[in-house]
Amino acid sequence: MSQAEAEPRGTSAAPAYRGNIWRLFAVQALLMFILWVPIWVVFLQRKGLSLTQVGLEGVAWTITASLEVPTGAIADRWGRKASIAVGASLYGVAMFLILAEALSPAFLLGYALWNSSTAFVSGADSALLYDSLKADGRAAEAAKQSGRYAAVNQASQGIASLVGAAIATIDINLCFAICGVLAIAAAAVVLTIHEPPHTSDDGEHMDYWRNLTTAVRIAVRRPVVRALVLLNATVLTIPLVVYYVLLQPYSLGVGLPLAALGIVVIAVQLSTVVASWLAHRTEGRFALTSIVAVALAVLIGATAILAAAPSIPSLSLMLAVALVPALLTPLLSARLNDLIPSGQRATILSLGALLFELGLAVAMPLMLAFADRFGAPAAIGLSGAVFAVTAVPLMFIWRVADRGPSPAGARP
Repeated sequence: MSQAEAEPRGTSAAPAYRGNIWRLFAVQALLMFILWVPIWVVFLQRKGLSLTQVGLEGVAWTITASLEVPTGAIADRWGRKASIAVGASLYGVAMFLILAEALSPAFLLGYALWNSSTAFVSGADSALLYDSLKADGRAAEAAKQSGRYAAVNQASQGIASLVGAAIATIDINLCFAICGVLAIAAAAVVLTIHEPPHTSDDGEHMDYWRNLTTAVRIAVRRPVVRALVLLNATVLTIPLVVYYVLLQPYSLGVGLPLAALGIVVIAVQLSTVVASWLAHRTEGRFALTSIVAVALAVLIGATAILAAAPSIPSLSLMLAVALVPALLTPLLSARLNDLIPSGQRATILSLGALLFELGLAVAMPLMLAFADRFGAPAAIGLSGAVFAVTAVPLMFIWRVADRGPSPAGARP
């Protein structure tokens, strides 16, 4: 047994895995510097695809969701950094393949890898972050570092959105080619990470299928884990549909000038960065259950006002909608990580990503269709109602189940 494994609580003077944290941040910044965000629909249209064909993006999200749990089990069995490196590499390859002629075999392969490659990263990155902290005896910092990780994600995307639009005016293909190069660089950086210990309860590595079934059994049979996974996925999905998908038609519908829309988007992104970065400061000051209850009430109230009183001043409430998931996700993720064993961590976290992606695949087209027929304010009101009838009961189920949680290493 190595010294790091023998002293998981970080009793040595110099933490062995501290460098993993900043390396993960660097990898996230490289992967999330997605220059194509503001122009990807235009790019595909220029290749001859119709909006209906572009709308098949929901199929891509479904494929990605189907890969989440199997790839999470791969990360648990053969290593989190290896899984992230594979995902980053496949994404890099996709960025170059997508430049091929539309609907050619190379293009279709690139399109398939575009979203699905992220399944190798999601779950594995959060597991690697938490287990690196745990191995150094710093698990108490999980919410703090998870919030910073999310902030890096959002800040990188925000900067890339501004830069990508400018680069597209020079050569739209560069937005994809540069992302491909950055993804390969991210794969190289992640391979320098020192993999922390992640074994089953008895200290041994399970085979792939046993590990997969064990992880699913934990998520399904332990009420507190099940409720947290479902609640976190709900908190991520429905607000995103509001502030990312419905924001644009709502803003234009209330008379906001198109030139001012960018200011609103930047304000939303900045608010999520700040909320994610500072989320951990609520720990110890307020009970997590109270924070969640207040945050859910704020989001439900904000969507209700946006729907009932559509106006330019009401747009400020989009900040509240975006703040809630940015604040809650690091805190809920840290709590979930405290409750699940290291050997199945990436797989269980991938279950949450699966639910999130399936939710997007269903909610995005449905809410857009509803907005097309009844208007964006009505679609936001419906989103808030759906959020209320799902998130609030899940919150109460979690609060009851969390009163006597099982230890993280407990068997299902």
